[in-house]
Amino acid sequence: MPCLDRATLDRQLDELEAGLPALIAETRPEDVMEAFSGIADEILEHASADDCRHVDARINCMLHQAGLVPGDESEPCDDA
Repeated sequence: MPCLDRATLDRQLDELEAGLPALIAETRPEDVMEAFSGIADEILEHASADDCRHVDARINCMLHQAGLVPGDESEPCDDA
């Protein structure tokens, strides 16, 4: 699979983040993580080894900010 550049990955992550409230609203609570993971995994699959950490951090921040997973308040999400 070809790797995407960081700008393209960030654009896709921005779209995922923008759509997260609708995904939560339109999906049964027990299915939200599976639906989210399907989209997030596709983005992660197109990340280079150098960008995987960045993508993973952004995904974890999205999940934390949406209240779907606990997070470490001492680690800021805006630096992801």
